[in-house]
Amino acid sequence: MKISLEPFTRRYEKRIDYQFLIPSNIFSVFKNLIKNIRKNPFISSLVFVVMMWLIIPAIVYYYEKGVTGANITSYFDSLWWGVVTILTIGYGDRFPVTPEGRIWSGFMMIGGVAGIGVVTAKISSVFLERALRDRKGLVETDTLNQHFVICGWKNEMHTLLLHILESNPQVTSEKIVLVNNVPDVEIETLHEYDKLKKIKHIRGDFFSADVLKRAAPEKAFKVLILADATPGQKGAVPTRTEADARTVMAAMTLNNIAKGVPVVAEILDSQMDQYLKLAQVHEIIYSRDYSRLLLAMASTGLGVTNIFHDLLDPHSDFMLTTAQVPSDLFNLSYQEFKAQFEQRNPKMNLLGILEHSGNSHKAKENALRKAQHTPNVGELVKNLQSVKNIRFNYPLFNPDPGYIVGEDSMAIVIRRRGDYVLSL
Repeated sequence: MKISLEPFTRRYEKRIDYQFLIPSNIFSVFKNLIKNIRKNPFISSLVFVVMMWLIIPAIVYYYEKGVTGANITSYFDSLWWGVVTILTIGYGDRFPVTPEGRIWSGFMMIGGVAGIGVVTAKISSVFLERALRDRKGLVETDTLNQHFVICGWKNEMHTLLLHILESNPQVTSEKIVLVNNVPDVEIETLHEYDKLKKIKHIRGDFFSADVLKRAAPEKAFKVLILADATPGQKGAVPTRTEADARTVMAAMTLNNIAKGVPVVAEILDSQMDQYLKLAQVHEIIYSRDYSRLLLAMASTGLGVTNIFHDLLDPHSDFMLTTAQVPSDLFNLSYQEFKAQFEQRNPKMNLLGILEHSGNSHKAKENALRKAQHTPNVGELVKNLQSVKNIRFNYPLFNPDPGYIVGEDSMAIVIRRRGDYVLSL
């Protein structure tokens, strides 16, 4: 009877092959590690200094041990001597006495000066680069969160920014990120104001997706697009249509990369607002129209322009704004809502309701969800049509007493500046 050893041999061969996979993997990892170290001068210099500190003291100790008059009597003494020598401190408490030890000591001194020089230079460059970035207001995208992005540039920009800070006590300069193509000297001029020193800046065309992504608009609490009139690369000042085109492109880009973030856009030609509405901009500022309307009001001699000025001026005592509505006041009639709201907030004067406010995408989703709560097909079609015609952030002044306050509404109020916390 013959017993075949072939199955056992195959099993043993497979085991041997499997075991040899581990050293090959370790060698591959070690090879990649060396490759990455060689690419980075800072890491390679640091590794060189550490290896020199561990190896050369061992060699010096080998020559020094047992020699008469030697003061390096252990490897730890040699390591201490190595640190002192590499850092060029030179205490003199430990030193080699043999010719071989002194030769290796020379290598240690030369290598230490070169290696430590590269390491300290790299560390210094990191701090210098950070200081330059802070001075220019450059941005690290990963650190941005709940910030205020302002796209574009205006003449007297510092005045606008100071007004923004004064009108929004909860906003600090370090939370403001400017995206524009103005020269660095303009940004440095802004930083000369104490309240604007920490404002951040991203250089580039604010209507470009790649540039806007560096501002992390998806993590911002609001984005403001200005009607930018900054000259182009050839020095030509853009026309009104070109400025509005920049605004529209920025709004459409933001609608793709930061869907749901409140966007406010300034426009010069009111006929261009249809494109901003397609981009689902939350608020549109018709700056030229406002100027004409105020001039027309001034001709009546009723002092309406003074009223608007005092309500908008950040230095006046009162301001026109909106306030959050407590959840328990939703779905009440306006008469009931007004009584309870004014009772809770005696320092606020209620003017009306801002319908479908806040995040337009969420408001539309809520409206669609409610519109579908009917088994009647005709009523469903009617509800969907009404959702399509929703006007977001629509002001309704002094509505009828029976008007029902919706869940996505805000209160339009006049309040004293500084009293921005709503008592619930």
